[in-house]
Amino acid sequence: MDNAYFTNPESKWDIPWFLLEDGITEAFAYDTYGSFNKKLWTLLVSLTSRGDRSSVEKKQLKATVGSLRLMIKGCHYFLHHKKRLEYSDEWIDIEWVKNPYRCKKKYRSREDERHNQHLAHFKTHFTMLNRREGQNFALAFADFFGEMDLCTWLKLLKAWKSCIETDECLSEQGTDYAPLRTYEQLLKLHEACRVALLWADLSYPPANRHLLEDYLGSEYVNGYQSASPLELIGDVFYERSYADIQASILSLYALSSSSNTPYVIPPVELRAVLRWILEIGWLLLQTDYFPKLWLDADSIDFLRCPVPENQLTYWSPRNVSAKERKDLRKTLSKLFEGIDVRRQIYRVEDRLIAHCHAPAAVGMEADDLVTRNLLLKTLDILALIALDLLKRRRRPDGICYPPERK
Repeated sequence: MDNAYFTNPESKWDIPWFLLEDGITEAFAYDTYGSFNKKLWTLLVSLTSRGDRSSVEKKQLKATVGSLRLMIKGCHYFLHHKKRLEYSDEWIDIEWVKNPYRCKKKYRSREDERHNQHLAHFKTHFTMLNRREGQNFALAFADFFGEMDLCTWLKLLKAWKSCIETDECLSEQGTDYAPLRTYEQLLKLHEACRVALLWADLSYPPANRHLLEDYLGSEYVNGYQSASPLELIGDVFYERSYADIQASILSLYALSSSSNTPYVIPPVELRAVLRWILEIGWLLLQTDYFPKLWLDADSIDFLRCPVPENQLTYWSPRNVSAKERKDLRKTLSKLFEGIDVRRQIYRVEDRLIAHCHAPAAVGMEADDLVTRNLLLKTLDILALIALDLLKRRRRPDGICYPPERK
């Protein structure tokens, strides 16, 4: 890293890796997340224990100290150049706000805390970062240098290296009286660095990545923004009207065999639409915070109006009462309380397949009535949200965010 503080990236597209080059990338060049943490723990144990160290052990321990030195210098390098270049990125520097549709505590399931733990969306098992640091790893870098500056940290590592060479332990040398605290700080910094590598590699996950991929078995194919539940609403009403979707649901869940009518939407397409309705309704209730960009109506693509323009002035949903419309968050929370959304999706798909083979033979049971009500009410709520987003998009003042949940 000689003269690294006097260099510049070749172009703005090179900035992410430029900010991580040499120090951070070099520190982890030959280690995985787990192997680096294991080496760090081995180093701590050795430095706090008495006993002669073999030449091989000393070499390995000093190599770990060298990697820590690179990591710390690399983080300082990142902060210096990010500030100097006045660089910001929408994945790590955007504002996060409370999810206005988050499920009310009264209606949350036992699994809710595990599903919505603030680090759950990472595939790596991070544990040390708080919510804000998980959203913006640079905050963890800055926090690391808040108590001790770069020179002090490098002096400490130099003392650690000396301790290894002289077969002393930290208590005898008297240079670090809180090694466990130091270990935790380094462990946290390491986690932040790993998040930084995901960011630079364009693989920084959205806040609900695990819910989409691991829980629901779906995927987000068009990038970070496409994981927003509000963005996904556009898929439901893309070239499909509210009336057509509702009519298809009523055909699938006809209350009597005499009321069976042909599907307005073809069954293959309807299968995807009904799955999206259930998934989006459930996803809206998950995660405590959304990137503010997810709530920006102007940033949402392909949002179609679910209702004809000439009906907007007098249109109202048929299955959600006026009282329920006043608090959509509460309505959704009650609607999905005790519901296994995956089981509901399977039930809808099974019914659709059976209905295509023999419509008259498919009856209505109590569970089917629950699913029918769930689909119709969720459809109404998604339509109301879509209309609200479209209304906000048309506002001349450019303020396109729905009110934040208090």
